[in-house]
Amino acid sequence: MPTASEGPCLVITAKNGYLRYNASWVIGRILGDYESWMDPAVRMKLEEILEQRRQYMRRNTRKGTPVPKPGQTGLCISIYEPSKPKTAGEPSYDLIYWSGLAVATVQLAVAAIPFAISGDWSILVITVCGTIFAFITGGLPQWKAEKWACRRKSPNGYILTRGNGAQHCILILGNEHGLNLEDLAVGGQMTYRPSDILTRLCLTAISVLWIGLLIIAAGVKQNTWYLLAVGGIGIFQNVLVAGWRRKPSALGIHLEFRGVVGEMTTMDALLALESRHTRAGRSLLPIFFPGALLPEETVKWQALEIEALREKEQAQLAGQDGSTNAVPESWIAHAKTFERK
Repeated sequence: MPTASEGPCLVITAKNGYLRYNASWVIGRILGDYESWMDPAVRMKLEEILEQRRQYMRRNTRKGTPVPKPGQTGLCISIYEPSKPKTAGEPSYDLIYWSGLAVATVQLAVAAIPFAISGDWSILVITVCGTIFAFITGGLPQWKAEKWACRRKSPNGYILTRGNGAQHCILILGNEHGLNLEDLAVGGQMTYRPSDILTRLCLTAISVLWIGLLIIAAGVKQNTWYLLAVGGIGIFQNVLVAGWRRKPSALGIHLEFRGVVGEMTTMDALLALESRHTRAGRSLLPIFFPGALLPEETVKWQALEIEALREKEQAQLAGQDGSTNAVPESWIAHAKTFERK
């Protein structure tokens, strides 16, 4: 699989702040297309904090001064959870996926025109063979193993962001139904099944067949415009699919919206996140505030930490501490992912 090319992306484990620089195409595409699939509540929250920033600037400028709406302010953190009914790593089939069959049908229809008019079947045969070779190549199970090369059923939460200065963060809560995004972020280095002999033999055979098909196509002397039209339709569809924005479910990561946190200042947003999800906001502190904090900010974080410890003690006394039942993130956790539930 290609490595990430959608811009910088950080994958942060919410419970401890461990950071990985993303090299996965899947994660990079999810964050790159985020503004097209984010929940409407996130968009409303973003508009709200942008307007708050605008009003703040108006209050601090001379009366009558036109203040434009800012393009960015603070931090907007959306909260999602892996879907329980759907299986992580199994993509949903959207319109773009089915467009491949529709385009192949159109290509075959165009290639059949010379056969219907003059009985020239060469264009149709070349198109049929090329379509079969393309579907066989794309249907090899090796690509699925490389695309989602990670452990399943992760109990940890993960945060996706572009880094310091970003407008958005995505917090994906852990519920033992999602992918291990730490593994996925390394871009295939965690592949558990290298290409087997069947995959290598198939690719070798198809490569030979493709070369033969190209030689045959080069020898066509009549009705070549139809062959060019078939190729042009395929190229147009490839460009469209590569540039079309996709939802995470089409990439095998099924998410359900759980809420949004947004404030006019980044520090307030992190404090609000920490109050709702312990350790998540603190894990982002070194990313957005690598330097020393102000005294009043330190006091606020200490107060949240004391509150979190108090709640943990109360949960332990009540026998409701969820951390005792959590699967440890280790090779033991890896082994348990193979258990059938």
